[in-house]
Amino acid sequence: MKFKRFTKHIGRAILTLLILLMGIGSTLQAEDLPKMIDKKNCAQYKDLLIPALYRAVERGGWVVTPGNINFKYKHMDSFLKASEKNAGRFDVSKTGELIEKKTGKIAETNFYGMPFPNIDPKDPKIADKIIWNFNYQRYRYMGSRLYVPIMWINKTEEERYVAGMDSRLYMMGRPPGTEIKNPDKVLTYECQNVQDPMSVKGTNQMSYVYIDQRDNTNYAYVPAIRRIRQTTSTARSDPYMGSDAWIDMNYMWSGKNSSMKWKLAGEKTILASFTSPNMIPVEDYPDGRISVKYPFTGKRIKLGFEVQGWKGDSWAPAPGTLTYVPRKVWVVEQRPKDPYYNWGLHVNYVDQETYAIWYKEVYDKSGEFRTWVSLLVHYSESPSGKNNTADHDAQLYVDEKSQHSSFSGRAAHKDAFLYMPASQISPGFFSTNNFLLLSK
Repeated sequence: MKFKRFTKHIGRAILTLLILLMGIGSTLQAEDLPKMIDKKNCAQYKDLLIPALYRAVERGGWVVTPGNINFKYKHMDSFLKASEKNAGRFDVSKTGELIEKKTGKIAETNFYGMPFPNIDPKDPKIADKIIWNFNYQRYRYMGSRLYVPIMWINKTEEERYVAGMDSRLYMMGRPPGTEIKNPDKVLTYECQNVQDPMSVKGTNQMSYVYIDQRDNTNYAYVPAIRRIRQTTSTARSDPYMGSDAWIDMNYMWSGKNSSMKWKLAGEKTILASFTSPNMIPVEDYPDGRISVKYPFTGKRIKLGFEVQGWKGDSWAPAPGTLTYVPRKVWVVEQRPKDPYYNWGLHVNYVDQETYAIWYKEVYDKSGEFRTWVSLLVHYSESPSGKNNTADHDAQLYVDEKSQHSSFSGRAAHKDAFLYMPASQISPGFFSTNNFLLLSK
């Protein structure tokens, strides 16, 4: 027995060393991993799982199924080349704003590509620069309109749902020739338009995130009183429609960067989740848009409560639904500057190549762990080469304290597009008059 325990511990140590060496010198491949990581063998692969996911697997709530993907998950070459041209142009101010290095002023003129193509691990501002790259890789979409069904899940089943359109317009990071006049110095516009069920239809929200130091402008429409009310910036950290999600968590982070303190906590290799191992082709439109397709039928992937005999968490992705792939990440911490923000420490696992945030772990203001979020993605590409890298099929929120989950997904819709030009979505869509019309 002692010999068996000894060899077991030695095996774990060798595997851990192998993972560390691969993370430093080369890339860990799916072939190096078992077909399934569950509570029986998860201790051997602990370093590849974020702490919250490891706890879920260890107690039998989840299983992780490593595999290969049949595409290279990366940004478009043209976007990466544009990013390289930005080297040395930008910096981050003491208060967290993106500034032009030459003038020291906040960057208010549109530019395309990530602002910091060469990340230096020794740079004291590395965490801020990573998160600004995260922002600008998303801004390449120009504008988007996506259908978002959100489902509440308890320990045994679906409780309820809401669904509607999420519309976004990015005023910075736009490709040359697609610039929009921006006298109000807005960084991003966004609107959540609830359409279903009828009992909550029109319970809408809209936000303007500014380039400069101004707080966000936030609006909410309350159907019961048929009025628009303006809310505070910290309202974006309130539970959305009573779910486990909140508005600042869209895309894993859509708040104002300067509202947080950012810190690099380390680097590692983790397993990230894809909803399909294959590329999903999409269409180009003459005006530059691309269509949106998903690798599943219906509104989402299959979850645990829908699998007969499943003994794990009801909200866990059904075994075999996801393909987990090794990805190198930065571990970036964020802490709110505003004492009225509803949450404390956030831990982000940011992809070192694409800047997707694969996971987020969130603590409450007392320092107690509360919620973790998984990003579930697939890869689509159009004939012109436009892709959906770092966009997602779903964000799966798990509140460990209340043992409850919210699945904020995406589903096919005739009005859903990425790379929307100004002719399809413009600042006028986000006016208070139009917001009122959408809400009635």
